[in-house]
This record gives sequence, C-alpha cells and structure tokens, in this order.
Amino acid sequence: MLKQTILSFATLLVTLTATAQLNLNLSANYVFPPSRGECSDIWGYVDQAGNEYAIVGNQSGVAVVDVTTPTNPVEVFYSAGSSTIWRDIKVWQNTAYITNEGSGGLKIIDLSNLPGAITGADVYNFSGSTYQFNSAHNIFIDENGLGFVCGADNGIGGAIILDLATNPLAPIELGRYNDYYLHDLFVRGDTLWGGAVYDGFFVVVDISNPASPTTMVTQDTPDTFTHNCWLSDDGNTLFTTDEITGAFIASYDVSDIFNITELDRIQSNPGSGVIPHNAFVLNDFVVTSYYRDGITIHDVSSPSNMVEVGNYDTSPGMSGDGFNGVWGVYPYLPSGIVIASDIEKGLFVFDATYIQAAFLTGNVTDLLSGLALNNVLVEIVATNSTANTDGFGDYESGIATAGTYSVTYSKAGYIPQTITNVVLTNGATTVLDVQLQAAVTFTFQGQVIDSNNNPIIDAKVKLTDSNTGTSTTVTTNGLGNFNVSNFYEGIYDVTVGKWSYNTICVNSQSLLSTGGPYIYQLEDGYSDDFSLDLGWTVSGNPSTGDWVREIPNGTTYNGDPSNPGDDSQVDCGLEAYITGNAGGSAGNDDIDNGETVITSPVFDLSTYINPYVHFDRWFFNAGGQGSPNDSMVVELSNGTTTVIVDFAVNNDPDEGAWSSKSYRILDFMTPTSTMQLKVRAMDVGQGHISEAGFDVFLISDSTNVGVESHELSEINIYPSPFNEYININLNGTFDRITVEVFEMTTGKKVDSREFEGASLVQFKSKYARGVYLINIFGDGLLLTSRRLIKI
Repeated sequence: MLKQTILSFATLLVTLTATAQLNLNLSANYVFPPSRGECSDIWGYVDQAGNEYAIVGNQSGVAVVDVTTPTNPVEVFYSAGSSTIWRDIKVWQNTAYITNEGSGGLKIIDLSNLPGAITGADVYNFSGSTYQFNSAHNIFIDENGLGFVCGADNGIGGAIILDLATNPLAPIELGRYNDYYLHDLFVRGDTLWGGAVYDGFFVVVDISNPASPTTMVTQDTPDTFTHNCWLSDDGNTLFTTDEITGAFIASYDVSDIFNITELDRIQSNPGSGVIPHNAFVLNDFVVTSYYRDGITIHDVSSPSNMVEVGNYDTSPGMSGDGFNGVWGVYPYLPSGIVIASDIEKGLFVFDATYIQAAFLTGNVTDLLSGLALNNVLVEIVATNSTANTDGFGDYESGIATAGTYSVTYSKAGYIPQTITNVVLTNGATTVLDVQLQAAVTFTFQGQVIDSNNNPIIDAKVKLTDSNTGTSTTVTTNGLGNFNVSNFYEGIYDVTVGKWSYNTICVNSQSLLSTGGPYIYQLEDGYSDDFSLDLGWTVSGNPSTGDWVREIPNGTTYNGDPSNPGDDSQVDCGLEAYITGNAGGSAGNDDIDNGETVITSPVFDLSTYINPYVHFDRWFFNAGGQGSPNDSMVVELSNGTTTVIVDFAVNNDPDEGAWSSKSYRILDFMTPTSTMQLKVRAMDVGQGHISEAGFDVFLISDSTNVGVESHELSEINIYPSPFNEYININLNGTFDRITVEVFEMTTGKKVDSREFEGASLVQFKSKYARGVYLINIFGDGLLLTSRRLIKI
C-alpha cells in the first residue's frame, strides 16, 4: 500500500451472524484498541490441534487472534513494534514473518507453542548481514521455504532471497534480485513473478540460481502501476492488480512466458474510481481485497471471462477512490472461513460460499453480409454486466445470479436488438449468436428558429445516440439550417443552444429519414449548463489546473471527497467547468502557482426590469504548509463597474460540494448591455490544494422592482427533491401569495399560481423531471428564489 490516513476506533467486538452480501456472510468484526492505530496486512495459521488464527498487522505491532470459533475471535498474543502503517505477513510452517516500513528489519514469531501461550521469548528479529535492511514492504515464502523480502531499504528494493527451511528462526541469505524495485511478488518453482509498481509492469525472473537471479521478460499491466501478482494452480494464468484509481484485476496467459497475452480485465465497480489491492487464487476463484469496495470473489474458471460472484463491503459509508476499507484478505484456512483486515475497523471473519458464474458467450455478425462485428456492446439488462465483441465478433460475459434475462446488443450504425427470455444457469455457458441489421442512413436536416420563427445563425446542435453515447455537433448556417450526411436512424438526445438564447434539450427523440426537417425553437435569454461550447473563454497563468469544460472526474483528499465527481444538476448534459479534472487524489491536477479564469460572453440586460443571476459552484482548499489561503471569486461587470458577488475560501460551508447561488443584480449595479461574469480560482502563497467547479449559469427576470429582504429560514419549501406536491410554509400571513416556476435549463416560465391570505401553500405539479427555479412573492414583493429538483 502506498499511503494511508490515520484514524482510531474504540475497542469493540461485534458479532453479526445475520449480515450478508453476495455469497459472503459476516460472522464477526473484532476491533482493536485505539492505541494500536490502523490495521494493515493479514495472514492465517493453523496450529497442531487444528485451531485457526488470524495474524493481523496493526500500526504499532502485530496481533495473533484465535478465530476457531468464527463468531467469537479472541486475541491470544500481541507483539509491539515500530510505529508504521505498513506491515505485511506470511507464514512458513510454524513461523510467522512480518515486514514493516518503520524499523527493526524482519520480525519472526515462533508459533509452535500454540494453542499454548506465546511470549516475548518467541519473538526474533533479522536484519541481514550481506544484504542488511532496516525496513521492507513485503515478504513472500514459496513452497520450498525460500523467503523473498521485497521493497527493502537495500539496493533498489528488489528481493532479498532467504533460506527459511534450514532454520526458520535464523534465515540464511542466498542472494538478491536488484534489477527493479518490487512492491509484491509470487514465486513457484524456479520462477519469480514480481510487481514492479513504479515501472508499470510485472517482471518474470529466473531464480534457479538464487545467487544470480535473471530477468527474463516484463509485461505491462492495464494501469501501469503493478502491485500484486498471483499464479493459477495449473501455472498457465497470472492475475495482477494495479494499486491506482479505477484500476483492474487482469488475467494473462503465461503458458509461454515469451509470448504473454492479456486475457481479460475487470473492475469491481466501474466508474467509481475504487482501488484494488491484493488478489489471491483459490482453486477456480480469485479473492481480492478491494479497499473501499471491501472483498470481491471472481469466478476465473474461464480466465478470459472473469465474473464477480461474491462481495462484501466492510465500509459502505465510503466509496470510490481512497485508501480506506479492506487492506488484506486471507482465504486459505481449512475451515473455509475468510478473514480480512479493514484499515479502520479491524478484523472481519466471513463464511464464504463459492459459486460458479452463469456464463453467456456468442458471436455477432452483420445480417446482410455475415461479417463479424467488433465493438458491439452486449448488456445483460438490469445488471451491471457488459461486454464488447472483439475483432472476430466474439464476446464473453456472465453473471453471478442464475435466472431469465433480456440481453441487448447495440453498435453505432446498427439497429439495437434485445433478446428476451435468455436463461442463464450457474456453472453452465449459454451460447447466443446474434445478427444486427444496419440502420438506414440519410441526410439529417433541421433548422433552429427563435420565438418569432426567425432563423438563428451559428446555433450549436448536439446529437447524441441514446444507445451508444456517441455524439455529433453541428452549427447552423445563415438560414438557421443544418444537415448531417450519412446519419443513422435511431433514438437521440438533442441539445440546441446559442449565447443570448436559452439552451434546450430533447431527450430520446426518434430521428427518422421520413420525419424531417426537424425544427427546434429557442427562447431569448441567457442559460448555459455547458453541455455545449457557447463561447466562455479561459485565461490565467497557473502551471496546472486550468479550467476545462468536461465531465467531472471525482477526487479525494485523505480518503474523503474533494471534487464531487458530477455536474451539479439534472440538466442537458454531464459537463461542467472544472479545474484540472485529472481525477484521483486532490493534488493530481489541482491549481498550482497562479490563477485560472473563465469569462462569459457579453450579455445584454438593459431591457431587464429586475434581473437575477443564478449559478452553482464548489470550491476545495486544503493541504500544504500553513493555513490554506486560496479562494474562488465570482465577479460581475456592467462594462464600467466590477464587483464581487460571491466567493469561497477554505472551510466554506459547502466545501467540496455543489452549492446553488442566486443574486439580485440591482443590489450590486445598474444592468447594461455589456454585462459579463468572471470566475477566478487561484493557488497563491505557499501552495495548497485548490480545486473548483462552476455550472448551470442562468439569468432570470422578476417584474417586481421593489424587493423586500427575508431570511431564508423564514420560508420552508418541501419536500426537496419533490415528486408531485410542493408545500410552502411562510413565517407570516400575506393577503396574496404568488408562485412562479421556471425551467432552469431554458429559463422558460412553466407555471404561475396565486393564493389568498395564506401562510401555508400546497399545490400539485405536473412538471417533467428536471431542475426548476421557484420565485415566491408576498403582496407583490419577492420573498425568495429557490431551486428544486423534480424526480
């Protein structure tokens, strides 16, 4: 593991025999004293009487816990050591070996007295002589009693090879592998498979002569941050993990090490950014410690088609990127129980059920030509199981739960096809071959007009295929017309916009060769959810972290969200303006050494009576030396006067989360025809982590010039989000209550209602799902403007 955050928990033994997720049933959770700090690696041991034990790394030492009764773990020994959040453990016969990245070298614990007492006299240390080391990341022990200490502070941190079989309590140095730093490794026979994490590949090493190991080949892994390797029982398949955001468990055909082929790669929770850690082979299954996703079990009986068939999340309150949750897992105890170490929560004991997946395979071809179709998306409907066909049209997929399903096949340029009543059976493979019909192509024609039916020049039209997600953006000509040649019939999401008009989006529109030309009408106004490029400009001088208009990638800081990872509202698209947007850790692509600025195009408010500006933003500021001192500033200008209307700093109440803001422009300046909005986000001074986001810009107008100030707490609008009814509770009675409702994405008024002499108002809505702005007036005075989401 590469980094951690220190947390403490109270000493607690929790027995939860009824809590289960997919094919893993929780028997107990043993939480160590808070003085021990966080947990790290775990391994197992069986004594001469058949009792089973978990050996768990703590921040301050290592604990031996009797788990013979899975529902009642009992600690039987604890050995203190240097304070470090990295400990890794392996066992050879009756001896445990523990590495750490603090000090003291290799800790050796003689376990042979169990089930009797173990004392401090049973603990030894080894630091080497020819290859001296004080700290090391990991150790592996092969079937012959050869130990391999890797990531040590000796040489470049390759592997120190030790004879543990001759005298387990006094290792004998045999040699050293020093070509690459190894973070973890696996050895069988004369071959070492090592995770060269910083080089991004696994290395295959000939160790037939331990005094002179020889690198034979290297192989890149999917995310080039190779942490862990484990070989299948037959020696033909290697499984790896990359310890990095959103990485994969990968499988490789290694039957010929000079012709290694990747077979498959899989994520526990695609799109979440969760990090895998250690994967272990147990017969036809791979059991993996998966940090914030807990434990996963994959059926790998077909290594080219790995299918998740078990999981348990020990930290359901945390998800995505971050080094929290399960560090290590051990599935090899004879009783079949699985033990795991959760960084914050201690030792977990599980009863595991290993089931074979229900496999689905087949071939997809073109209906007319019979040619194979590659990159066809195959989805088992209502599940997260997807696959894509290869260059031969073949696909492999599967699911943990047997049943009758529908399967959808889709590819750009083809009519999607759904096959119903597909029976999938555990331990069996269902073969389903499909032929897809090419969609009709035509020249798609349309026009964009204003509210007076006049053509709009240079409007942007974005057409997104609802099945494949592929999109095309075109611009209207001098007559407001546009066309797209070789366009496929199908279902599309259409987004249309231009600056000085309100953007519209039409979802799931059927676009056919017989239906055109298609007309889209825009209303005058200013709204921008950034699904289209309507002319905002980026300026500034930071070394990294400029504003970009993209789909946000979430980031975390100390295991907690910093960038929320989504755009702010239910709007036309998924894009927002984000600083950097590399994802992963907050500091990966944050603003550094300067200021980045986005500036709107000019907007004309000279005819508006009482304009308001609305937007959503978030800001995050932490880390570095000294108190974080950066800020995000929103400025408004009328061409003569520039004022700050909104700003955020460290410890903002909504830090790292979208916050909706609304400001009455007359409170700051006189509206003119040369208005602009500018958003500045910066990293100044000593250099801290600084990230920002901006979305859903909107100008609205109220016809009431006199505005009375009311505390927001005096007005309660609920529920939020709402489904059917909206309730408004006012602190005070007014002769007349007026409610106006606007679509946020278009600025169009969709409802207006009046109520007499009331302090509590309720009305039924028939609005479409989306985001709305509600203006509430009391006796002609604007009391508040609020945003609500209709679900």
